[in-house]
Amino acid sequence: MALVKMKLLNIIGVLDELDRTVDILGDSGMFQPDDAARYFSENENLVPVGGVNEYTPLLEKLQKILTATSQRAEIVNAEKLQTLSSAELSDRVDKLYQELLPLSEERDTLSSEIDRLSNMIEDVKRFVGLGVDMQQLESCEFIKTVLGKLPKESYRKLQSYSDNPFVQFFPCTTDEHFYWGVYVTPLSEADKVDRIFSRLYFEPVEIGGIEGTPQEFVMQKLDEKSELETKLSSCQTEIDAYKQAHRTELLQLFSAVSRHHAYHSIKDHACRVNNSFILVGWIPSDYEGQIKKQLCSLSTIEVTTTDGKEELLHSPPIKLKNHFFARPFEYYTEMYGMPNYNEIDPSGFIALTYTLLFGIMFADLGQGILLLIAAIVMYRVKKMPLGRLLIPCAISSTVFGFLFGSVFGFESLLDPVYKALFGLEEKPIDVMESNTTMILIFGAVAIGVLLLMTAMILNIISSIKRRDIGNALFGVNGVAGFIFYTALVAGLASSMLLGVSIMTTPYVIGLIVLPILLVFLREPLSKLMRHEGHIFGEGFGSFFVDNIFELFEVVLSYITNTMSFLRVGAFVLVHAGMMQVVFVLAGMFGPVGYTITVILGNILVSVLEALLVGIQVLRLEYYEMFSRFFIGDGRKFTPISFEKSRNS
Repeated sequence: MALVKMKLLNIIGVLDELDRTVDILGDSGMFQPDDAARYFSENENLVPVGGVNEYTPLLEKLQKILTATSQRAEIVNAEKLQTLSSAELSDRVDKLYQELLPLSEERDTLSSEIDRLSNMIEDVKRFVGLGVDMQQLESCEFIKTVLGKLPKESYRKLQSYSDNPFVQFFPCTTDEHFYWGVYVTPLSEADKVDRIFSRLYFEPVEIGGIEGTPQEFVMQKLDEKSELETKLSSCQTEIDAYKQAHRTELLQLFSAVSRHHAYHSIKDHACRVNNSFILVGWIPSDYEGQIKKQLCSLSTIEVTTTDGKEELLHSPPIKLKNHFFARPFEYYTEMYGMPNYNEIDPSGFIALTYTLLFGIMFADLGQGILLLIAAIVMYRVKKMPLGRLLIPCAISSTVFGFLFGSVFGFESLLDPVYKALFGLEEKPIDVMESNTTMILIFGAVAIGVLLLMTAMILNIISSIKRRDIGNALFGVNGVAGFIFYTALVAGLASSMLLGVSIMTTPYVIGLIVLPILLVFLREPLSKLMRHEGHIFGEGFGSFFVDNIFELFEVVLSYITNTMSFLRVGAFVLVHAGMMQVVFVLAGMFGPVGYTITVILGNILVSVLEALLVGIQVLRLEYYEMFSRFFIGDGRKFTPISFEKSRNS
């Protein structure tokens, strides 16, 4: 639960050394530029340095070349080309582009023509059984011919028109669903016949420009297509030879141009005054010495650094730093929002609570192992961040499944294990017993109370870090709210569970009434602490009306947030109930059907329950806990970097 300390880097130097400065910062992979004008707004002589990125068109050309030669864009070692100017790189890229362009255009033209011929052949070959010259057929003055396809069911219905000599359909070819052919009718009867075939779902097909019979036309076009395919093959051979000869040069140029293109964005944030430039950005404090040493090796460069805590107005970027267990849960933290620089990182908190709650709600040893396997595959094979955080959740589910004695829904399968290890005749926790059910419900509420109290403590700490003392002391989730909630829960619990009433008059006044009154007055009290005037804003009457309703909502939120944790115990019961349904259904079949039903039922329950539990636990995290202590209005640290890697 920590944030990497950031340093603000201020760099001033002569414009001639800006490119070298940018290279050093970019190669470090740990520099996030900020707009220099924001930090020196009082200086009216500042002029932005950045302009059009001259490497963009070069990169586009290289990407077209790589696509034309069917190559994957890879980053290789291009140190020999990194010292070349943009003009020199442009000359080399243009030379390769002009050499390949005619070949690529010829290949594309041939491919398009082959596709056109293939579509034409495919359409006409449906009518090869029609041994009539198509031009003569189209030139008839007194009859109308229509090519198309007729559903087979409709073809059978044509028998009902056998008494009409003008309704004539001549099939040429057939497939699974249609007859392909032509109907012929005198022009005087064309409208009537067209309506008849329309009702029969006949679909016309437009084929024009056919010389001779369909069969002769198809043979002619097949010959043309064969010639074009030969030319295409020859063209592709030339392109492959070009690719083989220039592959290394292409990838080196791509790597060098990509590097310059990426680093140009650093220039976009710089400003200049006369012949000097100013560049401002953020680096992790661990890299301060290394980067300053490299920059100071340039003759005109001056570098100063400022701690991030001193630059809170400029919102230092956030880089999370967590141990191996909490690191996967940064994914959920970032989904909600990045913490600001003087706020607590909740990743460790969500890692612990999410894993615990997920394990309780998805408690099954067998299904937990299946989820663990699925999570490993998701993370290792599919590279899904969700899979990484599901691994500890699956382990937690397996552990709680062992405690609850559930293995793929079999509730007594582990009884021999309990007897051998602990001397018990049966599992220690039977979730379907009435006594255990009540314990689960009360236990879920108790977990909720503890987690909400922890969230309030985190809010107090976070508020102090933000120097918001008023919220820390008098806020809904501050000291006053914590005392009110804790005293109310303790009083109700002692009365309901222990039969001991501790809610005496002094207790109620001192620990319930007074804290909630402080919560009610938190705004004016906070203003008093900040020595602000007009503590009641538009007047006490308006303040009272607005805040009395807000106070009611606050008290209601304590209750609803606590009750939300009932779902933790409910899902334990839901799991057992769903598996009971599976076994009831399986009992309706024989041995083979029983086995299949149990397997399929376990798969269905595992997938459905894992999805529901994952969503419900995340809801508890975000709405019941995060909302009490986490603002999440920070910005992520996104340094400009260019990865130098050799891909085999």
